[in-house]
Amino acid sequence: MRVLNVEGTHYEMGRRLGELAAPWRGILLRRIHRRLQKLPPHPMTDCWYGEVITLLEREAPGFLLYAEGQAAGLGVDRDLLLRFSLASYLEDRAKDAVGAVVEGCTAWAAGPSWTHDGRPILAKNRDQSVEQLGLQCVVHAVPVGGFRYLGVTTLGWPGLASSGINAAGMAVADTHVLSTDLGPGLPRWWLMTVILEHCQTVGEALDYLTTAPRLGNGNLVLADAQGAIAVFEEGHARYGIRTPADEEGYIVATNHFVTEALRERCRLENLGKKGDTLVRKARMEAALAEAKGQVSVSWARVMMSSVDGVGAPCWRDMERDVGTISTTILSPAKRAAWVRHGRMWHGHFQRFVLS
Repeated sequence: MRVLNVEGTHYEMGRRLGELAAPWRGILLRRIHRRLQKLPPHPMTDCWYGEVITLLEREAPGFLLYAEGQAAGLGVDRDLLLRFSLASYLEDRAKDAVGAVVEGCTAWAAGPSWTHDGRPILAKNRDQSVEQLGLQCVVHAVPVGGFRYLGVTTLGWPGLASSGINAAGMAVADTHVLSTDLGPGLPRWWLMTVILEHCQTVGEALDYLTTAPRLGNGNLVLADAQGAIAVFEEGHARYGIRTPADEEGYIVATNHFVTEALRERCRLENLGKKGDTLVRKARMEAALAEAKGQVSVSWARVMMSSVDGVGAPCWRDMERDVGTISTTILSPAKRAAWVRHGRMWHGHFQRFVLS
């Protein structure tokens, strides 16, 4: 997987990413136009988009500067990149839309009591349109006034689009949820960027997430070097926090909400098909339940590469052309990441370490 190095202010990092992405500009523009063409027509789409931009101008000018820098580096209009990154939100707002693009993801974290060396692990399989493969990259960022971090993202995407870890040992990964608790807020990919720039612990990340304005359509899986793990269920008006049960040292998130605050505020689609969110979550939990004291990076590699049977975490639906396009394993205590790029189980893992 290509590795892009950026540093500076949000505008400077965005511009450098745009410049580095120039060789893939044609691929990116084709992907953007195809994605936006798939948005279901709705008379409120421009209004919903405008509400988010107005909020971002007030609450997250850094996000807009990041997008502005990327657009300048790529030589495209800023709003084109913003609409691309907000496509899933705009699609989710059209609640009566048929045939929404359901892009999965399976993420989990294991605490010290569940790993072989007493150090936490966070892992994620990124399930999206296979078209994203050509745009996927690892970014190594050195932001002004923040922690250095690295993570998996998408070219042309403002912020961190999948998962990452910072030099303080804070790790985060996201999953998309077809939520019905939606409204103007910060996108998950910017919430993750802020967490990696400024947070050292799960507690600090949760303090931030509970007070930040949120779009409301995802889960954030969190782990820190001290061993804390949690899932933040991100609604717009509501939120839920999951931590491991008393006798369990792991936690799993796929593409639905489970807390009392939000479990009735999401749509479950494509049940019974490949990528079924309920079945993937149950299978991952069953595997972790049997692995107390055994979970390691090697264990995670094998588990997240499984393609056999119902609820396999590594999958592809040929009809929808959606499936697993990368795997990321994060070790907060070691400030290390293992990333595999490619369809299904193909490709080798690259190791990255933040000193």
